Amino acid sequence: MAETAPEPGPPRPAPSEPDLVTVIVPAYNGSRTLPRTLDRLRAQDYRPVEWVVVDDGSRDPTPRLLAELTAGAPGPVEIVTHPVNLGLSRSLNDGLSRAHGDKVLIVHQDIELVGDDWIRRAAAHLDGGPNIAVVTAYYGVPAADELNLAMRAFGYIRQQFHTVEPHGEETVTFSEFKCDLFRRPAVAAAGNFPTQFRIAGEDIVLSFRLRQAGFRLLKCYDLVAVQRFTGAAESVRGNLYKDYRFGMAITGTLRAFGTYAFRHLDSSRYARSRSLHRASQPVFALALVLLLVLSAVFSSAWLAFAAAALLSGRSIYYAVRLRPEFRPAEPSRRRPWHELAAAAFLGIGSDLAYSLGVLVGAARSLLGARL
Repeated sequence: MAETAPEPGPPRPAPSEPDLVTVIVPAYNGSRTLPRTLDRLRAQDYRPVEWVVVDDGSRDPTPRLLAELTAGAPGPVEIVTHPVNLGLSRSLNDGLSRAHGDKVLIVHQDIELVGDDWIRRAAAHLDGGPNIAVVTAYYGVPAADELNLAMRAFGYIRQQFHTVEPHGEETVTFSEFKCDLFRRPAVAAAGNFPTQFRIAGEDIVLSFRLRQAGFRLLKCYDLVAVQRFTGAAESVRGNLYKDYRFGMAITGTLRAFGTYAFRHLDSSRYARSRSLHRASQPVFALALVLLLVLSAVFSSAWLAFAAAALLSGRSIYYAVRLRPEFRPAEPSRRRPWHELAAAAFLGIGSDLAYSLGVLVGAARSLLGARL
């Protein structure tokens, strides 16, 4: 007796195609780092992707190299060229206006993804929940062989470089959008990147808007990226100016968001540490200036001593805070103490530059000037 064929079951759904990821690379005088950044993007195994490279008025060889550097991309490429430098926010918004994917990856010109499956793993994190709007990388691994003292010191002072968290991920209160995969509809609903900030502040404003809309910003420590620095980040003067500009920008975010800037810091040790450090900088600077002025007005040796003690205490704070970072990052250096002392000195310079920026930004805000 012939066997009866089994009844056909319900049709199986076809496997869904991966979402298109638009990769936006903002560039400005990036000819030194862009080749490695784009090489790592070219090696990614995720498909489908498209690239949008926005050259923001570069004055180095970047414009004439872009066609060569983007050759062999794993998907369509669009190169956008600004005739003059318009600032990072406009570059990112121009890239977003040309994006076709609902998932967008921003990779700065000095960032290299570690691992050929980086985008695929980031997309899996982003799909981990409907309220996850942004997945940001762990770029706490500096290219130590290429860093001078200024790059290394300011990287640790600002915690752009930092030791890895013991757990795999955490919800952060803000992201710098240097190496982030995010949902384009969520960012569009938040107004994209605010253009009143040329180079600092736009990331915090967008982060806060997304959080207020109920979204999470997820920092994933398995998404490792290496950051290299060029331009202003290579010198002490350039870094101090960056701190000054950030201080100016932060007054605008505080005016717009008030105490919301300090909410939910308990969710992230990384965000809490960075935020509290920034808050301590103007407090220290104000106290130091006040003691120095009063000691001069009243010719008080005790007040001068108090100012010196405050300065010494702040130096010790930086030395203690930075030593665990310097030691494992520089295992070949047997005597890093002179660099650690120099970094502590630069930390005080960062305090003063940032605080001056906060003061100028507050004054401009009171006068109704645009940041």
